[in-house]
Amino acid sequence: MRNLVVLILVLLSSTSLFANDNIYQIDTLTDDDTLLINGINFATQAYCPDIEVGDEVEFISGDPKGNCSEAEILNLRTNQVCHTWCQSPIE
Repeated sequence: MRNLVVLILVLLSSTSLFANDNIYQIDTLTDDDTLLINGINFATQAYCPDIEVGDEVEFISGDPKGNCSEAEILNLRTNQVCHTWCQSPIE
């Protein structure tokens, strides 16, 4: 029984080792195709199809904190890449 408890604890701790902290959720999508992610506005450079509020995205390039001029975001639901301009954080 003790071995089972140890095994469960090891498995639970190992999942956090593989967690991707580069994945964020789209909080808001405005009519002019500006995405609010992580409290930062990202303006789409071109049309990004089928993006919805709540979609999880991964930053391929750029900075989720907005310290960049451009960012590429992969929508994990649709597997589509969206090219954006980074903008300053919302105050």
